[in-house]
Amino acid sequence: MMMFLLAAALSCPSLKTATARGAVGEDAQVTVIPAERAAVYTCQFKGTDAELIIEVGTLDAAGQFAHFAETACRGGHDVAPLKAIGNEAIACTVQTAEKVVGRVRNRTFVIRLSAANAKSLRGKASALAEQVAGNLF
Repeated sequence: MMMFLLAAALSCPSLKTATARGAVGEDAQVTVIPAERAAVYTCQFKGTDAELIIEVGTLDAAGQFAHFAETACRGGHDVAPLKAIGNEAIACTVQTAEKVVGRVRNRTFVIRLSAANAKSLRGKASALAEQVAGNLF
């Protein structure tokens, strides 16, 4: 019974650990951080050369998403809308990381994927966002 509780504590509610490890490496360490500020929870998957952070929160109203997304991508570039991911989603590059900021009903999510080899991170981040959005529905 204790092993089950420990495994549940190390599980991210919005993304399977195996899927995250496929993006950041099999050696990834998993950390789930409970509510802090506006976030409901944060999941961190940290590998040797890559890191994935998923932050899930809530909005009071769907109309607040544009401001939320703008704030999450502040200082970034290459901002692009993403279709068929949740109710709304955008991708942006912030420093050396790719971010996907999305909304499913009143739940928000921010995916930040960074790696030593930053090639093709947008595609990986978008694929991860599809998984997270699906799990939030």
